[in-house]
Amino acid sequence: MDTQHEDKSLRVQIERLDTTRVRLDIEVPAEDVNAALEETYDALRTQVSIPGFRKGRVPVTILKSRFPDYLNSEAARYLIAPAYEDAIQREKLNPLSQPTFAPPLNELQVKENEPLLFSATVDIRPNISLPSYEELETDKNPVDVPREDVDVYITRLQAQSATYEPLDVERPVEEKDCVRVDWECLRNGERIDDESRKDVDVELGIKALHEKLEQVLIGMQIGETKSVDIDFPQEHPNTELTGQSVQYEVTLHAITQKHLPPLDDEFAKDLGYENYSQLFGVIWNNLVEEETSIQVDKQKAELLEQLIEKTDIAIPEPLVDQYVQQTLQNVKQQLANEQKTPEAAGIDMETLPDELRRDVVQQTKQSWIFDTIAEAENIYVSDDELEYEIRRAAEQQNRDAQKYAKLLKSSNRLEDFRGQLQQEKIYQFLIQRASAKQSLIIT
Repeated sequence: MDTQHEDKSLRVQIERLDTTRVRLDIEVPAEDVNAALEETYDALRTQVSIPGFRKGRVPVTILKSRFPDYLNSEAARYLIAPAYEDAIQREKLNPLSQPTFAPPLNELQVKENEPLLFSATVDIRPNISLPSYEELETDKNPVDVPREDVDVYITRLQAQSATYEPLDVERPVEEKDCVRVDWECLRNGERIDDESRKDVDVELGIKALHEKLEQVLIGMQIGETKSVDIDFPQEHPNTELTGQSVQYEVTLHAITQKHLPPLDDEFAKDLGYENYSQLFGVIWNNLVEEETSIQVDKQKAELLEQLIEKTDIAIPEPLVDQYVQQTLQNVKQQLANEQKTPEAAGIDMETLPDELRRDVVQQTKQSWIFDTIAEAENIYVSDDELEYEIRRAAEQQNRDAQKYAKLLKSSNRLEDFRGQLQQEKIYQFLIQRASAKQSLIIT
């Protein structure tokens, strides 16, 4: 649908080419054209020296005859950008890219006493029609942490406080023994300090060690040293050893007896609590908070997935292509700086473009949907709210609030922080407004 707006300074007609692209036909009135030309003449007079004329007194006719292309391009520069920005603001558009002008700027002719006509085609954020919030569903069941889960957690604390007493025995290590050992981790004969240990108490049979380490310990005699080679797979969580082949040299010092402290007030006091009842209560409360946080994360993921699924949004291909190409260029540059191959960095350059494309489409949809919700529901973060949350974040990190605020501002992260807070407010709004997911009742 075409619309037209007009006032004394500018005429704008807009044509929507599709949901994410518009063309603005702009007419700058002759009065503004003449003013821009006069400004251009005055600026050029101060820059040129022509024999027979004092500087700053060169007639316009001489300037026109000698510098026609320069005068035309400068006048166009004075006129085009302000007119385009004015049109964008007037139409309340959200440009996603740089405009394409027609005719091209280097072909535009600025003439005295005539209006300047040009068009600008640009990608814009589309108008988004959101689903009813009540159409969204999420789990709203109260978080429940059974007492048994608290008992299990405290049992783990008890195991961490265990003591180990060397046994006076002369026999080989058996399965499910407790042992005190040293080990050195070697890669190509070089010791890896972070992976080597001394006087470590280990309980066998509970998968506390790599399977091959446990196997080599079983049958060892006190004082004996053995070696074992271990290949760690690519998916191993230890980044130091991931995909590496290493050798362990293990020395057995003792077979030990494990002693667990009793779960009583003294145990609680050793952990910094007044009594066992307080220990139990604090841990229970912490577990409830953890489960609540997990539930909220699941609610966010569910609601975002439903919002994207129920909202019809077209992302302009040029926008996606630009992001993918720029990111690929950044990845290649980083690999070159680090002198790494894509294979060594775990990057598949064949599948990466498709992965980046999926990511940018998902991220852009979320951003536009959340912007639309913020505008529709007036969900923003005030300066007072921002200041309060900065203080809270600083306290959690044991930092000075004013210094933390200055750090955010100096590193241009203050508005990012505000954006994160706004996103959290939008999620809380959605969770509140969404319908409760119906539980399956099995009888």
